Amino acid sequence: MIGAIRSQAAGRHGVPLRLAGAAPTALLLSAPALLSALVPGAAGWLAYDRAAIAAGELWRIVTCHWTHWSFDHLAWDLAAFGVLVLIGWRASVKRLLLALALSAVLIPLAVWTVLPTMIGYRGLSGIDSALFTFVAATLLKEEITAGRRGMVIAIALVLAGFAGKIAFELVTGAALFVDSSSFVPVPLAHAVGGACGWIAAEMPLPARIIHEGSS
Repeated sequence: MIGAIRSQAAGRHGVPLRLAGAAPTALLLSAPALLSALVPGAAGWLAYDRAAIAAGELWRIVTCHWTHWSFDHLAWDLAAFGVLVLIGWRASVKRLLLALALSAVLIPLAVWTVLPTMIGYRGLSGIDSALFTFVAATLLKEEITAGRRGMVIAIALVLAGFAGKIAFELVTGAALFVDSSSFVPVPLAHAVGGACGWIAAEMPLPARIIHEGSS
């Protein structure tokens, strides 16, 4: 009962308190990507660099996601990131943050382990993939529970399209939406990100978190 009251409580403008932080959080999480693009030399200091990481610059494992190869790369990644954070926040704050944390760490580790010849990696697209599958999996569960077969099929087709996008990148070596002439897309990052999002949507959470309205 307490959790239900908390999740429905509204602020001054009638916005549920649990949703009031969505836009500020999206802006806060997006800011490092903008700063890394605007501050000279910042991207080079924060990006995934295999030699630098091996030398002990471990922060690059996480910060690399907020660096990009071009303005086009940044714009597409950041637009998707902002929208998905807003949607995912409404679905579950805890699970959204779990998807973000898992993908931020596991994607670079997968790149390090599986792609030893890749010396550089940048971009939010892997985390975007995690947030996308988290949102899709959450909506899919809701529609299955509600018995809305049409929506279940539609979401399943969207997820199939996501898998098709990864397959396209694997076969062609090019990104589907972004001009990738200045970099090479990394389908592994998108696949690992997608898995992280699915895990975040399905992983059992402690009862206390569920009762607080963030299941």
